[in-house]
Amino acid sequence: MPGGVSKGGIPDLIDPPVIPGGEADYMLPDDRVFGVPIDGQYRAYSLRIVNRHEMANDVIAGVPFALAY
Repeated sequence: MPGGVSKGGIPDLIDPPVIPGGEADYMLPDDRVFGVPIDGQYRAYSLRIVNRHEMANDVIAGVPFALAY
């Protein structure tokens, strides 16, 4: 018997908004992040947020990538 979420039931993050770290007031001091450096540009993806989506698709420095969790 099938169970769980149906195919496509968990939307991935696509081009998530980028804000300076100091403005991320939703972050808690002990929150973990996935850090991604590409060509001198850096992004941090909150584990708490990515955990709900299981995947993020983004572009950093013109390089498309997928972060799967």
